[in-house]
Amino acid sequence: MKDSTKNTQTEKSVVSNLLPLQGMSRAKDILPLLPFSRTTLHEWSNDGRFPASVKLSPKMVAWRNADVLEWLENQSANASEVQ
Repeated sequence: MKDSTKNTQTEKSVVSNLLPLQGMSRAKDILPLLPFSRTTLHEWSNDGRFPASVKLSPKMVAWRNADVLEWLENQSANASEVQ
């Protein structure tokens, strides 16, 4: 039990070092943290399986870092529960 808690805390610190809690990031910045492609990122953002993007201009979107980090933490927690 302690090992899974320790691993989750380590994952949180690693991800938060790569992505600041505040601010927004473009797809190129968050894709290295995700286990899927750019196409899936946009599909999941549109259908609610991933946090919604924010339109910055007619051709540019970004994601709130806090939303992405929360989603990643939830995915890690769900994976830990399954194991």
